[in-house]
Parts: sequence; C-alpha cells; structure tokens
Amino acid sequence: MTVSAAGVFTAPFLLNAGQILAAEVARPPVGVQLYSIRGIANANNLPEVFKTLKDMGYAGVEFAGYYGKSAKDLKKLLDDAGLKACGTHTGYGSIKPEEIAKTIDYNAELDNKYLVVPGGVGGDESGWKSAAEVFSKAAEVAKKSGMYVGYHNHQHEFHKFKDSTECPWNVFFSNASKDVFMQMDIGHAVAAGEDPVFWLKKFPNRFRTVHAKEVYGKDYSGVLDEYPEGGKHVDWDAVFPVLESGGLEWYIVESEAHSNIYEDVKGCVDFLKKKGRA
Repeated sequence: MTVSAAGVFTAPFLLNAGQILAAEVARPPVGVQLYSIRGIANANNLPEVFKTLKDMGYAGVEFAGYYGKSAKDLKKLLDDAGLKACGTHTGYGSIKPEEIAKTIDYNAELDNKYLVVPGGVGGDESGWKSAAEVFSKAAEVAKKSGMYVGYHNHQHEFHKFKDSTECPWNVFFSNASKDVFMQMDIGHAVAAGEDPVFWLKKFPNRFRTVHAKEVYGKDYSGVLDEYPEGGKHVDWDAVFPVLESGGLEWYIVESEAHSNIYEDVKGCVDFLKKKGRA
C-alpha cells in the first residue's frame, strides 16, 4: 500500500465487489453421495475408492448403506483417505423412536452428524403431517447428540394431492419443526417443474446439505451443467447464492446416470471447481 500526493492510501490493485464477496464468503466443502458409484464401490475396494474421490477434489462422502462394515472401520478408512462423512441416507424406520438411539450411536462413531431420510414417506396430507411429527421428535433427540435429521426429495413431493392445491413438500416442512432440515435434490425439483430457488426462499435457513444434481434422463450424462440443447436444466448461478446465504454446510454431488464409471462424478466436481465451489 502506498500514499498518494493527496495523502490518500492506495492499494497496488483494487478488487471489484464480486471479488470481495468471494473472498469473504467461506464456501461449503463438496462431498459425493456414494450411490453415484454404486456399481464400483464395494466392501473390498473402499480404500481405493476413497482415495480416487479424494484425488478428484472431494472432501467427504455421503453413505447409502455401510458395506457391512462397522462405523469404527469406516471411520478409519475415511481418516486414511483424508475424507469426512458428510451424511448418510437412512431408512424412515431408523429415525423412529424404537431405532433412533441405535442410529445415533452408529453415526456418532462414524463422526457423521447428518441423518437424511430419502423417501419412504407417503400417503395423503394427514400422513405427511404425521410424518412431520415423527421427524420433529427424531430431530429433537438427535440434536442432543449434535446431529441433524433431514428429508431428501425426489419428484413426487411436488405433485399436488388429489383435489388439493397443496403438495407434500409444503405440508411436510410447514408442519415439521425448524430443526428438521431439507436436503433438496436440486435436479429432481427442476425435473418436477419447480423452481428450487422459490422453495429455498420459502423455507430459509432450513438447508444444511444439498444434493447438487443436474436434471437427467435419456441422453443426459448426469454431469452438472451438461444437458441436451433446449432441455430442462438447473440455473446454478441462481441457486448457489441462495444456498450460501442460508447457512449451507455441504454441497453433495449425486450423479446417478452411470453408476459403473468415475467420469460423471469427476465432471461434477470439475464443474464446481470452475464455479469456485470446490
């Protein structure tokens, strides 16, 4: 820094507003849902799988099953690879009163604090209200152990109930306690014809982790920001700032189109790197 003839301090270069904001905002780390490579990962090759993901640039993994291993063994494998557990997809039954203590104990040893149910809830409006009560009670119990209970959407949560203007997503999060977080699957929301930004703003600060997924289907690769010309896709530049201003703790990539290759999940993290998110 130098002083001008007028006595004003000047810097050798100036940052624009966007650069200042980027410097001040701590970006959430990036993990990957292991279901994305379910055709590769198995009980025998996890050390190799974890190392490969770490080398790509991932900081954590989200589980969708535990490969028949103890939490202690999985934690060691993660530590050896320099990865963290950034969540688990767990069955609805595992957060109910008779199972929640066991679920918490396992995940405490795994050092995972995000317990996410990816479906298994259904029925009419009253059924979703009842589910919201179950989740709220589970979240209250988990909170005592420093953990969080969340729900992960597919597309049906945005389809309206018969003879109603309401949809399950709105009913559920309007009735669940604020301790229940939403793990929005961005790609599924867009595929259902929804604007994810609308829902993220409707329930602010309710997202701790998010599934960074592109809309996919026939001829879709599952790589973020890759889609057939003219097809539906996610407006990531609109989504990123809403998530990051609302306390997001992890981006979690899920690319389900091709489960037997690494190329798609690598393409996803490369996109996030290009966008300054990994």
